[in-house]
Amino acid sequence: MLRVCMDILVNSMYETLVLFPYLFLTYLLMEYLENTMSRQSVIAIRRAKQFGPVVGSFLGMIPQCGFSVSASNLYRTGLISLGTLIAIFLSTSDEMLPVLISGGVGANFIIKILSIKLILSVIAGILVDNYLPQKFIRHRNEPSIKAFCLQEKCKCESKKDSIFKLAYRHTERISIFIFIISLIFNAYFTFMGYYSIKNMLVSAPILSKFIASFVGLIPSCYPSVLLAQLYLDDIISLSTLMVGSFSNAGVGLMVLFRINPNRRETMRIIFLVYVISIILGFAFEGIFKAV
Repeated sequence: MLRVCMDILVNSMYETLVLFPYLFLTYLLMEYLENTMSRQSVIAIRRAKQFGPVVGSFLGMIPQCGFSVSASNLYRTGLISLGTLIAIFLSTSDEMLPVLISGGVGANFIIKILSIKLILSVIAGILVDNYLPQKFIRHRNEPSIKAFCLQEKCKCESKKDSIFKLAYRHTERISIFIFIISLIFNAYFTFMGYYSIKNMLVSAPILSKFIASFVGLIPSCYPSVLLAQLYLDDIISLSTLMVGSFSNAGVGLMVLFRINPNRRETMRIIFLVYVISIILGFAFEGIFKAV
C-alpha cells in the first residue's frame, strides 16, 4: 500500500515537472509582452489570431499536455482566440500515442489517425472562431495581461523584479495547483478508475462515445492511457477512443477553470469541448473508413 502511494506521489510530481518548462516559457512571454506591448504589437497579435487554430493544432499534437496548459493562460490574457484554444484542446493526445506505440500499433496507422485528428481539430477551431455566436462565449478580444496579473496578485507592476523572476512566481503558483489536482486524480485512477470506467463503457456500448467524451474531460493524463489500453484490449472501438482523445486536454481545462474568473464561460467552453469531441468522433469514424 505504501509503495502504491509513493508511486502516485512520484507520478504526480513527474507530471507537474514535465509541465514546468511550458508554463515558465508561457509566463515569460506574457511578462515580456506586458512590458513591451505597443499599439503595433496589439495589431500584430490580432492579425495572427486567424492562423491560431492551424498553428495550435500542430503544437497540440506533441505528446503531453504542456501546450494545452499554456493555451489556457494565453486565452485568459486574450493572446489567442477561443477557436485556437479549442483546436489545441482537441488535438492534444497526451499519453495516447506512447501507449499505442508500446502496444505494437503500426506507424502507418498512427500517422493516419493523427492526420485525421489534426485536420478535424483545425476545422473545428476555424468554425468556432468564425461561426460561434458571440453571446455563447463573451471574452475580451484585446490582449489584457495586466488584468490577469492583478487577479493573481503577483505584483508584476513592481520594477524591482526581473521578468524571469515574475514568470517563475506565476509558474510556481500554478504548478502547486497542478500537483494537487494530479495527486487527486492519479489516486482515483489507481484505486478505482480503470474498472469503474471500463464497466461503464462495456455496460452501455450505445452510449460509449458520450461516456468516452466525459471521461476525456477528467483533468489527468490517465484517461488517454486508460482509453488507449481499452482499445488495445478490443473493449472499445477506435472511434470511441478518438472521442476521448479529442476531449482529453490533460490538466488544461482545470487550469483554465483555475485562472478564468468567469466560471460560467469556462463551463460553456468545457461543454463545447464535450459536444465537439462527440461530433468529431463520428466524423473520424466516417473519414477513417473512407481513406
